[in-house]
Amino acid sequence: MLTTEDLMPVKTIYHASFPEEERRPWNDLIDKVKSGVIVLEIARDEAGAVVGFATVWNFDGFSYIEHLAVDASVRGGGVGGRLLDSVVGAEDRPLLVEVEPAATGDDARRRIAFYERHGFVAYPHFDYVQPPYSQDLPEVPLMFMVSGHVGAKTLESMSTTLHREVYGKEC
Repeated sequence: MLTTEDLMPVKTIYHASFPEEERRPWNDLIDKVKSGVIVLEIARDEAGAVVGFATVWNFDGFSYIEHLAVDASVRGGGVGGRLLDSVVGAEDRPLLVEVEPAATGDDARRRIAFYERHGFVAYPHFDYVQPPYSQDLPEVPLMFMVSGHVGAKTLESMSTTLHREVYGKEC
């Protein structure tokens, strides 16, 4: 059962970790978690404090990590890796993440390397644009990474599913 004490640090980490164009409105996220559309995985430190989280959608044939973030004060200490390994270990199907392309900078390259260390495969030649979360926000060119090798038809199907189910857009 999620408590306000859990959600407040998640909200702080969420807003500190993602620019506005890469996050859904907070109330929409919480409504989807409460209704079971999104699974919220929480990482805690030894004292039980929330230090990270992942939001996961489950679809036919694959799951999708919409957001994974760790509090800046504990980054580099293995929290994110343990959280990701926990999410991957709970899945029996491919797991998809969207990341900024390597050309966007050092942070993107570190993020890609992080996912690769945990078994994800980058698909830089698959053209993908994240639709805006709202009309006043821009589209975001991103890259797919999947926990394993998949073909072009699977990537296309994943893209179509994300656009329809996550972003409410028809392709």
